[in-house]
Amino acid sequence: MLGTEIAELFSDARIKICDLPDFDITNENQLSSVLIDCDIVINCSAFTDVEKAESQRNMAFKVNVEAVGSLAKIARKKNIYVIHISTDFVFDGNKKDAYTETDLPNPINVYGQSKLAGEKLLAQYHNFYSIIRLQWTYGKNGNNFISKLISLLKHKDSLKVVDDQFGSPTATKEAARVIKEFVVRKPVGLFHYAAMGKASRYEVAQFAFEKLKIKTKLVACKTNEFKTAAQRPLNSCFCCDKIQAVLTGPIEHWQKPLERFLGTASV
Repeated sequence: MLGTEIAELFSDARIKICDLPDFDITNENQLSSVLIDCDIVINCSAFTDVEKAESQRNMAFKVNVEAVGSLAKIARKKNIYVIHISTDFVFDGNKKDAYTETDLPNPINVYGQSKLAGEKLLAQYHNFYSIIRLQWTYGKNGNNFISKLISLLKHKDSLKVVDDQFGSPTATKEAARVIKEFVVRKPVGLFHYAAMGKASRYEVAQFAFEKLKIKTKLVACKTNEFKTAAQRPLNSCFCCDKIQAVLTGPIEHWQKPLERFLGTASV
């Protein structure tokens, strides 16, 4: 999802796009071969299925941890700047305020554990990198909360959406623009990025339905009403002051990019 947006944004640049099935980041030989003559690597590769990660822990750690460690070692030898994408799921969601980069992570599911372990390996083996934690991403490619809402409309007269999970829906198109600025400036360290503002999943769904003029009934519910293999953090809100200081323009409120995205959606 994010990788496609980045590829489109850099379409006029000399870039190499690597993805399954032709490229497997867990294959160290393949990884070494694609890093020849590279100055910058943007790593969007990840095992992102939060539910499947609970039963496929080994694969989640192979992609999200071991491969990142291998990337870090090779990048250090070649002095390659690495931009690595991580997640709000490194936190347990129990904090009342927005999470800063100095807050202590405490993941409550395998996916979050694997992403945090990957961050640590990158920092251990390399010193020329940035980690950008994203949250609640959506875009025209891939499966996400917004696309799921729209697809479910065809099969249901009403939808139950949780009102006790809070964060900020963040467009992959906007995240790609941020990454492009990082390519130019090459800041080093850990950064949080999300659209400005805060909303519950239910409030985001309400906004989307209003903009799309959808009549399907929305029903507010609690997270514990859904039986899932993986726990979800209730608070995913980020403080983005650190990354804002790096960017050339202000971060938009979540409603603006989401409204633009919904204008291209087909229901």
